[in-house]
Amino acid sequence: MPRKIKGNIPKCALKYFPRECINLKVNKLSGIKEKSFSDLMKEVITPGLCPVCGTCIAVCPYNALILREESFKRSELHELEITRDIYKSIEDLCEQCGFCYYNCPEIMFSLEKAEEEEFGTVAKDELGHVQKAYMAQAADKKILKNAQCGGVATALLKYTMENELVDAAVGVTSTEHPGWKPKPTVITEPKDLHKFQKTKYTPAATVIGVTSALYERVRSKIAVVATPCQVRGIWTTNISPKGYSKIFQSIKLIIGLFCYGTYSYNDLFVKFLTKKHGITPLSVNKIDLDTEKMRVYVNNELKLEVHRHQLHKYLRKSCSDCRDFTNRLADVSLGGVGSPEKWTTVLIRTERGKKIFENAVKEGYVKAKPLSDRGLEKVKGLARLKLKEGITD
Repeated sequence: MPRKIKGNIPKCALKYFPRECINLKVNKLSGIKEKSFSDLMKEVITPGLCPVCGTCIAVCPYNALILREESFKRSELHELEITRDIYKSIEDLCEQCGFCYYNCPEIMFSLEKAEEEEFGTVAKDELGHVQKAYMAQAADKKILKNAQCGGVATALLKYTMENELVDAAVGVTSTEHPGWKPKPTVITEPKDLHKFQKTKYTPAATVIGVTSALYERVRSKIAVVATPCQVRGIWTTNISPKGYSKIFQSIKLIIGLFCYGTYSYNDLFVKFLTKKHGITPLSVNKIDLDTEKMRVYVNNELKLEVHRHQLHKYLRKSCSDCRDFTNRLADVSLGGVGSPEKWTTVLIRTERGKKIFENAVKEGYVKAKPLSDRGLEKVKGLARLKLKEGITD
């Protein structure tokens, strides 16, 4: 018999509820003291190490952490802020199963173990395992016009959906009120993929979207667009001894984004843009952030340009500690560094990624050229810097 759930579960939680988790026998981890959400709070969230990947919420079988998900939607809170009443409500629902703790990438992730499983060996250089490197762009002019760089992620998702390789795509869209606040979103129709476009630069608990696709949309072949920390969360569900592996098994394509750090929504959009510079989130239509400058566009015109060091104090601690720039565990890694404007740098890592990318080029979804040695060296330089020192001012 399934174990009875303690507490009054909010109806909104049911759509994310991994129901069969309740039937899982929770085995003791040999030599390890069982831990739970209170330990996750002490070891990861309170010290500021939480990457806000959403994995803990996605795997909770008692829906206790749905309350944490709700806190992400409040613009007055930092992503790591858990108020006393939220914490008490979580503790009231918690059954001490430990799924949140043992699926957290900050606790259980091992790059070496993941690379050995995926590639057979641990990579010895800063880029990780790379089969081929390209500069590419979407062939569809509508996708390209609205793209952050070359629109390759959207083009690949369109190819996989139209050819029935996947039945859902998980990524990040922006809320309308307040503007630009990211939220995990499931898209099942190619016509809606444009909603994923444009980088948000603030964290979103993307892994929640995978369980939404699994249980709310009843999809089993999922593509996901994610940052390195979110990909680590996905991989942790596969390599942890108490991992909820159905999340990992449902994913048929991981499109990994290059990432040089993200900022709290409250810090970047409320404190810095709105209060300091008078730019409201709803007025912004694009943000470009490279290793030197941030450019903010309002009505397609450049409104603000500042050096990146002005934002450094707002950088999230988990990002400053991260060493992965190019998303080493993705099938295909994408970013703007190393390619001309309106083109995307593409690193092909897995056989699955290679097949999908090459077929997308062959069938006219993507245009591609070999990445220049100079372009690749730029990517290597940033990857080397982040691997050695993290994100510097």
